[in-house]
Amino acid sequence: MTDSAAGGPRRAYLTALLLLAAGGVLVLVGYGLVWVTAEVPLLPGADLADGTTRVQGFTGRDLYPGAAATGWLALASAGAIIATRSWGRTAVAVIGLVAGLTGGSVAVVFAATSGADAVASVAADLGVAATVPTTASPNWLVALVGAVAVVVATLWAVVRGRRWPAMGRRYERAGRGAARASAWDVLDQGEDPTIDREADPGPP
Repeated sequence: MTDSAAGGPRRAYLTALLLLAAGGVLVLVGYGLVWVTAEVPLLPGADLADGTTRVQGFTGRDLYPGAAATGWLALASAGAIIATRSWGRTAVAVIGLVAGLTGGSVAVVFAATSGADAVASVAADLGVAATVPTTASPNWLVALVGAVAVVVATLWAVVRGRRWPAMGRRYERAGRGAARASAWDVLDQGEDPTIDREADPGPP
């Protein structure tokens, strides 16, 4: 995707930011959903052979807390891209790109393994001695779609970000223009603009 296809640098800039923010939100939402359910003993430490079991759902965040945090990192990258320019913007985009790749790859790994190892690890931390085979949910797809959006947006920023507008330039130009205008006004009044009127108010 090129800037010209998006209708110019400013439109490309806004489109990438929206895509990045939306992707970050989707990653957070996706990892917050239940990815897998497992039958566990009713009481911690009990044996499944006792026959007293319950079904427990595990969210993507329960299974992969580190990967779930990539959604927040993507959102932070969107804000940082606004505040930076040039190579600083590229560095931020690379960080967001790594976050998107991490969040997406973990979702793919879960899909390939049904999260069996992750569920066993989390269950052990909860004091559950064993679990029966788990039932996976397609909710991981939400996180994967969000991660793909993050990857596309940040890769776009890596390639084209240095050409996009930077926050503050318009206001800096406006401020300088206002300073020049006020100096001309002082000259029009027959006064020296280099004199600090507040520091040296002159004779009463």
